Amino acid sequence: MNYLHHLLVLAEATSAEAATSQEGGASTGGNATESLKKIIQSPVFYIVIGAIVLLIIAIYLIRRFVKAKPGAKTIIIRGGKIHKVLDENNPKAFLVPFRDSVGGVIGSENRDLASDKLFINNGPDTLYKINYVLTYHVTDAVKYYPYSGRIQELLSVKLNDALRLFADQGNALVLVQEYRQSEDKILKVINEAIAEYFVEATSFKVNFIEPMGGK
Repeated sequence: MNYLHHLLVLAEATSAEAATSQEGGASTGGNATESLKKIIQSPVFYIVIGAIVLLIIAIYLIRRFVKAKPGAKTIIIRGGKIHKVLDENNPKAFLVPFRDSVGGVIGSENRDLASDKLFINNGPDTLYKINYVLTYHVTDAVKYYPYSGRIQELLSVKLNDALRLFADQGNALVLVQEYRQSEDKILKVINEAIAEYFVEATSFKVNFIEPMGGK
């Protein structure tokens, strides 16, 4: 009997403790909800939120100001067309949100085009593959801009076509044997061909020439 009595007392104590714990949890949850309501209803809450929103807007607008880079022209695009060009004479601009964007920054520095796609016939039975590097720079950034996205491809095709024609006119030896002594002559042919892209070649260097056998 004493053993049964002890079990009943222990069960009653455990039940009472659990009930107390549940009441305490409910009380804590209720206090947290009330505190949150007070924060939301406070004017300070809306002042803080407003300040954060204004700060985000201010940072966004500041980042919309663009400056020209030394020795380069920055192309501003609006509606898919060139709207403004920034340079040392017009160094700053504000990009109107959802209307303006920077199309590109175009400098006058030298650029290299490497290719091994040039094949030259030297006589009816011999074909040579020429691996070369062309160095060029932009002469008019605004007029060059429409070609800038694929200039390497355009130059490679135009250059190879012009040099093949040059070789076919009796100048194959100039390209496959005398290219070091004839760089000025070759550059003149190249520049006449690529002038439409508003770039100028300043160097044409052959890395190696590989005989390919007959045609």
